[in-house]
Amino acid sequence: MSNPWKKLKKLNPDTEIWWDSSPLVWPNFKKEFTQSSAVPESEKKWFGDELESMFFDAPVENWIFDGCTTNPPLSWAVLKTCKSEWDKIIIEKRKAYKGKSKYGLFVDVYSEVIKRGAEKFMPLFEASKGKSGHISGQVSPQLFYNESAMREMAEQLADLSPNVMIKIPGTTEGMPIYRYLASKGIATNATCVFTMSQIMTVARMIDEGRKIHLKEFPKPRFGWRAVCTHMGGRLEDSAAFRGIINQQNMDISPLELRYASEVLVKKAARLIKDRKHPIKMLHCSARLHRNQNGEWFYPHVDMYAGGPIVYTIPPKVFGGVMMSYKNREIVPNWNAPISEEKVEKLNQVEYFRLAYDENGYDVEQFNEIPSLLENEEDFVGAAKQMVEYVGNFL
Repeated sequence: MSNPWKKLKKLNPDTEIWWDSSPLVWPNFKKEFTQSSAVPESEKKWFGDELESMFFDAPVENWIFDGCTTNPPLSWAVLKTCKSEWDKIIIEKRKAYKGKSKYGLFVDVYSEVIKRGAEKFMPLFEASKGKSGHISGQVSPQLFYNESAMREMAEQLADLSPNVMIKIPGTTEGMPIYRYLASKGIATNATCVFTMSQIMTVARMIDEGRKIHLKEFPKPRFGWRAVCTHMGGRLEDSAAFRGIINQQNMDISPLELRYASEVLVKKAARLIKDRKHPIKMLHCSARLHRNQNGEWFYPHVDMYAGGPIVYTIPPKVFGGVMMSYKNREIVPNWNAPISEEKVEKLNQVEYFRLAYDENGYDVEQFNEIPSLLENEEDFVGAAKQMVEYVGNFL
């Protein structure tokens, strides 16, 4: 057996693995995964030893993770997973809180989750001289269409720790904030991004802002970088994509559907490189499939293998890849030729055509992108749950 995440990183020094959850839940994940029935008794020690060697108390030079992505729903998971510990923290926050607003107390608690997560990654941030070890702190989903409120919260989150990277949505109102934050030297992560037009607009805004920062500040802010998150599975599984394929009974298999993200992300990465934009593509929302031999695999992991890309991986997928790929070779697929036949099939779906075209959506249309609207609803719902839970302590 061998560790697939270590194998993946060896394919390209520019491949990064990020933890798609708060680092505060890592001990719980490690314990639950190794004790689960999915791991055979004969392999529990191996898996346990591998997990111990990759994060937290392991030497920082051995960490598998280069960074971390979080958001309000993932922070809500911290409160649920570590309930007894965080109930005490919320009580202390409540004592110091002078207001009466549930949302106000939520922001204080949410900020504390981000701050404590940032502390866990600080050893890597310092050891890499600010190149790695960032943790994403996302503005509240309830502010997605309020530019001034997002800007204010972004600056508040950035002050929590030098390795906090601000997560801004790919909404119409979010676009100027990328430029603004880059001009201040504040690291950013574009989220709720699904289309080429969103990606390339984010890249241009970041480019413009970075140039302003380098011109106006003789000593650039330490630890700056920018990534753009493409939410692959959330694009493909939307009602406007998979829903249309199923509704119209199109000849596009579930696996062929995943090809949409592959061609889109690789096209975006190529354009970003050619235009010298200072931003890196990040992929999230990997999905599980089963091949003809009955083996489970993650096409979104395979398709980017060997590429200069960031994978951000949630606990369930992280453990799933450990299980499914422990005895499997990982083949570099980043430079695999594009299948025009598959692209032609996908072109039957209007949403794919618009998503794949750099000019498919105007900036003023970003708030109408189907996947953004679907996921906004999910994220706002999770944030509201956290607000209500924290509000019970008032």
